Amino acid sequence: MELYRLSGNKSGGVCINCKHNTAGRNCHYCKPGYFRDLTKSITHRRACKACNCHPVGSLSRSCNQSNGQCICKDGVTGLTCNQCSKGYQQSRSPLHPCIRRDEEERGVGDGSAVEKMVPQSISVSGSTTIHDAVEVQVTKRESVDGWSKYRLIVLAIYKRDAGIRLRRGEQSLWISGKRTACKCPKIRVGKKYLILGQNDTNDISRPGIVFGTRTVVLEWNDEDLEKIMRFFKKEKKGQCPARRRF
Repeated sequence: MELYRLSGNKSGGVCINCKHNTAGRNCHYCKPGYFRDLTKSITHRRACKACNCHPVGSLSRSCNQSNGQCICKDGVTGLTCNQCSKGYQQSRSPLHPCIRRDEEERGVGDGSAVEKMVPQSISVSGSTTIHDAVEVQVTKRESVDGWSKYRLIVLAIYKRDAGIRLRRGEQSLWISGKRTACKCPKIRVGKKYLILGQNDTNDISRPGIVFGTRTVVLEWNDEDLEKIMRFFKKEKKGQCPARRRF
């Protein structure tokens, strides 16, 4: 900033509080986790697009700044690392989501989606059996008949219970006014969350996900799914305590 003052407040300074997901001395490139849309000026509010790298299939949230290609794990392909490469198939490991097929099957490659890589049931701390596991981003909140209705974008479905009408794209999350008042859970517009548990999506009066006693909402981070898978492995080995009934 000294150079900026010496120049008469004309040059030599460093920009602060860059907008629209930009970064750098002059806010001239996209910050990690975003890449440039070369059809728009860097000053355009949509000049930087989110990488949306798959939390299981990619090695990080960052991607190539020029084309948005995420860094995929071995055996994973796709712009966001959400598909198994030819000759690979899904596994249940978050560390190696796609493994090479057996010799007799090699080369068949079905391009199966990494997002479907989930066990039949996941146990968290041995106390709650998870039938659904979805990654969402909250876009809006409104009040409807004493309930808080959150508009969501379902980014990925890691586990979907049979008979549940849950799909990617726009969805609603309903939380009773009592739970909203105590901020349990505390949900903010614009944030990403991992919703786990046994969710009711068949309520005609409240279409979408209805938050209940068996629902868990966690603020999203890349380690969440890996932790859940570790709990599942412990349960398979009988290392978890007996589940408590709600």
